[in-house]
Amino acid sequence: MSRVEPHPDEPDFPRRKEDWHCVPVLREHLAQPCWMSRGWLVLFCLWGAGGGLSRAAAQEADFTRYAHAADYCRGDVARPIALAEDKRVLCLDGAVTSDLNVAVSADLAKQGIAVVRSRGGDPARVVQLANVLRDRNAAVVVRDFCLYSCASFILLASSEAYILDGALVAWGLFRRYPDQDCIGFKEGKDEAGPFLTSLNCSPDYPDERPRSRLWNEFYRDRIVEATYTDPPQSKFIRRELMNLFRSAGDYPIVL
Repeated sequence: MSRVEPHPDEPDFPRRKEDWHCVPVLREHLAQPCWMSRGWLVLFCLWGAGGGLSRAAAQEADFTRYAHAADYCRGDVARPIALAEDKRVLCLDGAVTSDLNVAVSADLAKQGIAVVRSRGGDPARVVQLANVLRDRNAAVVVRDFCLYSCASFILLASSEAYILDGALVAWGLFRRYPDQDCIGFKEGKDEAGPFLTSLNCSPDYPDERPRSRLWNEFYRDRIVEATYTDPPQSKFIRRELMNLFRSAGDYPIVL
């Protein structure tokens, strides 16, 4: 994995793969969830295995065009965003800042490929890019890493997504209510126990904040299962986060 730029809210985020220590907690055909830790930082992530598909499914699928697209985006292209001359491949390599012009993505060919390597960025701008990828029915291909809003929005942007072997996907918490924000545990609709999330501490505007409404619409349009939570947290992860809170007396800083 290439060097990972630290997120501005996480200055001590480990920059190199060798700084991470991964202990598998569950093995699935699709991916291997793992717990990574470095000092006070605890990282709950999704580590790509075998290109993101089971062995049987991988034998049936042709990954050649995705591999070629990833190779193209590793080359000498504009960063953080670029479109191939034939308009079949879009490259996102870097953070999505609030002033990033994502208009070039609208020229991506229908059923093209979007190769992403990003630690996320401004959620509103990321959602704007994700909506374009959905409209183009693009296949999303993750190389190296996809963190924060990249995992929350771009990975789920369209109907098809692939995580290249060795790539890392990790989710983080967002401030949904910036002026009256709290972090805490909330009971999930899936009855899998309370999950760590951003809470609205003010009862005055329960569902009217623009960013909250934007994100709710995003998942409503894409997630079939109404009990989906962002960040997605299994029973194991929820239990571990609760244990960390109880032992430290404070909410853990996590991905």
